[in-house]
Amino acid sequence: MIRPMIAEYLRYGEASRAEEFIYDHPFQWGSKRTGPDLHRIGGKYPSLWHYTHMMDPRSTSPGSNMPTYPWLAEGRIDAKLAGKKLALMQKLGVPYTNQDIDTAEVSQHRQANTIVADLKQSGVAVEWDSEMVALIAYLQRLGRDQGVGLTDEVPKTAAVLGGQ
Repeated sequence: MIRPMIAEYLRYGEASRAEEFIYDHPFQWGSKRTGPDLHRIGGKYPSLWHYTHMMDPRSTSPGSNMPTYPWLAEGRIDAKLAGKKLALMQKLGVPYTNQDIDTAEVSQHRQANTIVADLKQSGVAVEWDSEMVALIAYLQRLGRDQGVGLTDEVPKTAAVLGGQ
C-alpha cells in the first residue's frame, strides 16, 4: 500500500496508480515504498545511465546497495518469441492488436537498434538482442504510456552519470 506522504512525494514524485498496472500479469505491487517509483523512470535518464547503473550501480548512485548485473550485457533474448508473448497477453485481455503481434519482432529489433546506436555514440558496444538492451528498452518505456506518446527517440535529458 502506498501512502501519499508529502515527504515521499517531494523526494520521489507521484506514486504509481492502479490504472498503470491494469495489464500486468501478474501484478507486481509491493507492500512498502522504499525509493523512487520505477514507473516514473522512462525518459528520465539516457540509455548510457541505465547501462552504467546496471553494470555498477554505485557509479551512478553512490551508496546504492543494488547488486551489479554485468551478465545482462552478455545474455541474449529470443527475439522470435516476441509475437508469441504478445499473443498470450492478448488472450489475457491486454489490448494488443493482431498487427502488434505480427510486427512484434521487427518492432523489438527497431527499438533495440535505437538503444544500441545511442550507446555506441558513448563508446559502449552491446548487441541488439542482449538482455541489457531489452531491460533498458523496458525501463525507458515505464510511465510513458500515460499521456506521453512513445517514439523510437532516445531520451535527451540533462541528467548525467553523476546522479539524479
